[in-house]
Amino acid sequence: MKQPTDKLRTNTLGMLAAVLGFGVVAILATITFAAQDLLWFVSGFAERPARIVVYAAGQRHEFTEGQPGFDLLAEGVIASLSGGVARQSGIGFSDESLRDAYTLYVTVEAFFAQPVKLHAGFNTGWPTQMLFPLTGRHSELSVVLLGQDGRYQSNPPALKRLDPLRDAVAGLGLYRE
Repeated sequence: MKQPTDKLRTNTLGMLAAVLGFGVVAILATITFAAQDLLWFVSGFAERPARIVVYAAGQRHEFTEGQPGFDLLAEGVIASLSGGVARQSGIGFSDESLRDAYTLYVTVEAFFAQPVKLHAGFNTGWPTQMLFPLTGRHSELSVVLLGQDGRYQSNPPALKRLDPLRDAVAGLGLYRE
């Protein structure tokens, strides 16, 4: 039997690059699959609400396209959502919490004509309505509840910032810090 005379050369850098590349692709594919969103890493939001309702001091104020204050509120919603998602909040709103949000606190509810996508590293679904609690229970978390047909999901995303929406509502005289 003939013995090889040359030592086998192992390409260590190539092997490490292949393993590292596979690991990165596996992680990104897992996040994409879990989020059900190919663009989960993109922040930004451009969808304009069709209708916005502000609940303040037990009063319901509805704004639609063309009404005074609608553009200010719509831009506040878009700017807050465009700032991106910080994380999952790990909370949910009970029926009592929702009732309090509508009757006791300052809350903004935005309705969209079509289902929209809020990009995040987790599944946010395709909501047609969003609820932003500005005061009261869980408002310090900057959460936005995502829903459809009058029902909201649990574990809503926490936004990086809600200040644009707070400023818009304050500009209408419906919110004070």
